[in-house]
Amino acid sequence: MSEQALTEAPLQLPCSVVIISSKYDNSQGAMTATAMYVSQTPPLLVVSISKTSATHQLIEKTKEFAVNVLADTQLELSKRFGSVHGYEVDKFQEFGISTESASKIEAPLILGCFSNLECQVKNSLWEGEGNYAIYVAEVLAFKLNEELKPLVWLNNQYFKVGARCRI
Repeated sequence: MSEQALTEAPLQLPCSVVIISSKYDNSQGAMTATAMYVSQTPPLLVVSISKTSATHQLIEKTKEFAVNVLADTQLELSKRFGSVHGYEVDKFQEFGISTESASKIEAPLILGCFSNLECQVKNSLWEGEGNYAIYVAEVLAFKLNEELKPLVWLNNQYFKVGARCRI
C-alpha cells in the first residue's frame, strides 16, 4: 500500500462537524475541528487543534473551550469558519454569528447548534510530531437541541444523519 493511500485512512472515520470556540480577555476565536468521545465517566472528549490557529493560543491561555456540534442546517457555517484564519478576522463578527454565554466557562456558545459542550482541558499533547495539538478535556456542562440533527463528515464530504440515528 502506498504512503499516499495511507493518508486516506483517517478520512474513513466518520466524525461530527464541530466548531471549537474559546475566549481570553477581549479576544475570542473559533475554528472547525474534530472531536471524539473518550469516556462517559468522567465525561471526556479529545479534540485536535491546529497549532498555528488563533484558537490554539486562546486555549493555551485559558485551558478551556466549547465544542459546538453543528446541526445539519449549519453546513455553510462550517465552510465559512474553515475558510478564514482567526488571526485575520473575528469570525463571530465577520460572519454575524449569534452566541450566548456559557454557564461554566468563558468561551462563547454558538446558537443553533445540535449541541454545545463546555470543556476544561485535563491533559494536552502538542510537542510531538505533526502540526496539531491534542487536548483531552472534561465536559463541565452541555446543551442539546433534540429538534435538530448533527452534521457528519466522512471521506471529505458532509452528510446528514437520518431519523434512525437520533438520540
